[in-house]
Amino acid sequence: MAKSEENNTTTLLGLKDCKVEEVVRGDDRVIVKIMINRGREKCPYCGSAKLYRHGTCDPRHVLHTWMHGTKVYIDLHRQRWKSRDCGYTFTGGKQLLSPCSRLTRQAEAEALWQLRERNFRQVTRELGVGYSTLRRLMAREIDEKALGFIQHDHEIHLVLTSLVSNIRKWYTL
Repeated sequence: MAKSEENNTTTLLGLKDCKVEEVVRGDDRVIVKIMINRGREKCPYCGSAKLYRHGTCDPRHVLHTWMHGTKVYIDLHRQRWKSRDCGYTFTGGKQLLSPCSRLTRQAEAEALWQLRERNFRQVTRELGVGYSTLRRLMAREIDEKALGFIQHDHEIHLVLTSLVSNIRKWYTL
C-alpha cells in the first residue's frame, strides 16, 4: 500500500501509531489489517521505556466503526513487549481496545452516542451490536462516582427495563 493511501486510511479511521498493511472489501464489511507501531510504549508495571520485543499475539478481529451502513473491522496485529528493568511482559495497543473486547474504544463511543437519541432495540438493529453489550457499555459509563453529584432522587431519569422488572418483583413479594 502506498504511503499516502496508508496515511489517508489511518486519518480517516482515527488510528494513531498504526501501519496499514491491507484493506479488504467484502460483501457486507471492510477489513483493515493494521500493525501497531511501537510509539511511546512504556511498561505499565514500572514505567520504564527500556523494552524489547517478546513475540507477537494472534491477530484480533474487532469492530472499529460503521460507514454508510457497512461495518469496518480491524485485524489488529499486536506486539508483546518485555521490560528490561523489571521483566514484566505486556501487550501493546491498549489505547485501541479493552481486554477481551470485540469492539474498539471508538466503536464503543459511537454505540453510546447512538443510545443518546435511540432506544436499545433500534441501536441493536442498526449497528448489529447485542443488547447485553450495549447495556454493559452504559453500565461502565455510569458508575456511582458519576452519579454522586445528584442530590435528589427525582433528578434521575435513566431507567433500564431489567431494573424496572426487578423492582416490580421486589414489591410483589
